[in-house]
Amino acid sequence: MPLWLQAADIQQLLNLLVNRLDSADQRGTRAQSVALGPKTWPALYEAPFESAKETLWEHVGELVRWGWLSAKPEGVAKVRSGYDRSPRVTVVDESALRAAVGRPERVRSAAERWREAVFTGLTASDETKSLVSEFCLDMPDRTMHEVVARLNELPKLKNEPLRLREVSAQLFWGMSKVLDKRQAMVAALLDLDDCPFPESPVQLQVFLPPTGFRSVLFIENSMSFDQAVRSTSAAFDGMALAFASGFKGSAQRLRTPEGCSLFFSDRGGDTRELRDVFKAWLFGKGAQPAHFWGDLDWSGLRILSAMRASFPALTAWEPGYAPMLSSLRAGEGHSPEAADKQGQKALAVTGCAYTDEHLAPALRDTGRFLDQELFKP
Repeated sequence: MPLWLQAADIQQLLNLLVNRLDSADQRGTRAQSVALGPKTWPALYEAPFESAKETLWEHVGELVRWGWLSAKPEGVAKVRSGYDRSPRVTVVDESALRAAVGRPERVRSAAERWREAVFTGLTASDETKSLVSEFCLDMPDRTMHEVVARLNELPKLKNEPLRLREVSAQLFWGMSKVLDKRQAMVAALLDLDDCPFPESPVQLQVFLPPTGFRSVLFIENSMSFDQAVRSTSAAFDGMALAFASGFKGSAQRLRTPEGCSLFFSDRGGDTRELRDVFKAWLFGKGAQPAHFWGDLDWSGLRILSAMRASFPALTAWEPGYAPMLSSLRAGEGHSPEAADKQGQKALAVTGCAYTDEHLAPALRDTGRFLDQELFKP
């Protein structure tokens, strides 16, 4: 092969054409002709001298004569300045073109490789294979065929008293989180309507006032929760305090005895009667109101909104948020970028009146956030 075939300017064109071949193959269609111009082949059309352009176009003519490409309008490849005639080129010899750029075949996506592994290796019906193929399991140190082979072992665990993460660890070389959010796949593989393996229980830390509680306050951050447990402020009088880390408190399983593990603080009341009253409330038999207090940012409000799916009457705790709101309106707080929170998206509505009428508008108006730990009621 001539040296000019490996020149960067020619390689730019050849790689463009191979990219188009790959895209068409991924779509399951045939590659179309490519219009040449400044956007598709800048090396030619942005060359500073006409002589350079003519030389590059002569090379295109060579590719046409070799049978690698075809060009239209007819005969344009033989014209010295044919590049000015809005030419279109089509790949004729794909294997030769791929060899010239060192790309003998298209690199398939993980989703494509997973689908192939599922349809060739999974012991299941075509309908089940189709569903499983939507849950791509791409593990860096394992082939997808190895992963599919492990899925074939799942029916052996069908009647075992295991939780979902225990099943995952047994199947996937000690990795416990592989099946998280893939219960639909597990159910399909076992030919069941629902996944038979429960999720790990939500661990809820709780402080109970020795004299009983009239309401419950979920606190987002651990430091604020600990400060509240130790606090002598009247703001917390009559309140059971619960540490609601992240979105865990939004899980529906939090409200079932099987889905929740309770840990009571030794700083609070420790009688069986107090614990039973709290359990009755948590599992849906108590009438005490519930509140949430967390960071004054969109993530915090999303936790509140998500928790309302499990606790419909949950509201933002005004004694905690009011000083935060005043501080934010006074110009305090930080930009999302300053705390690496720029990915947070605004929330349209939470269903909590105080949040929707005061907290959310303040976040929109100021464009700033406040962390909960700065404030002590």
